[in-house]
Amino acid sequence: MNTPSGEIKSRSTRNRPGGSEAVARKHAAAIGHKPKSKIAKVAGRVFRLPLSATRVELLDDGGTTDHRFRQLLYDFSALAATLEMARAHLASIVGLTSPQYNIAMVLANYQNAGGIRVSDVAKRLDVSTAFITSEAGNLEQAGLVSKRPNPGDGRGVLLRLTPKGEALVRRVGPERQQVNDQLFNSLTTKEFRDLSKTLATLLNDFAYTVGLLKNGMMEQRKQFRA
Repeated sequence: MNTPSGEIKSRSTRNRPGGSEAVARKHAAAIGHKPKSKIAKVAGRVFRLPLSATRVELLDDGGTTDHRFRQLLYDFSALAATLEMARAHLASIVGLTSPQYNIAMVLANYQNAGGIRVSDVAKRLDVSTAFITSEAGNLEQAGLVSKRPNPGDGRGVLLRLTPKGEALVRRVGPERQQVNDQLFNSLTTKEFRDLSKTLATLLNDFAYTVGLLKNGMMEQRKQFRA
């Protein structure tokens, strides 16, 4: 084969492990560069997350994306975190935990002259009666809440703030007003009314879903144990 010796040497140098092309590839890898063909494949691959819901009411126009719904969930999470931060701040002013502060606020608003049932407090806060009974016991030990038998139910009790508890609630009043005014500063009267109705409806849906999740978890545990 009549090939110039110089060309043979050049090809052999490029193809040797230590040749110029091998050195270039090694250098590119060291600085994070990849071959163009592989870069093109990665850049052209599009990952599509399955929709988070199937109800058309929750999807964007056309029903092919759910960006608005996803953003709503993110916003809900941010709102919940902000509300908890504000509540913890107000509770700390009077030396209470956030749940204890919530219970004290419900009592202050709905106890009237005779007191309020444990089940009614639990319903207002969307928690269990067992939780309210436990926390109310702590507030009673602190001298902030009193209990008395419910005349209409021999087994139940009525909760009421003591004079010490009422004084505690009054003390946090000005700060509470300022915080709430700022949290909801942008809402008009109509927007506030509509938001209240929407949240009340969602709470019913959420409670039903939590029940389904708990039942599902219980079934899964039974199957796992079997």
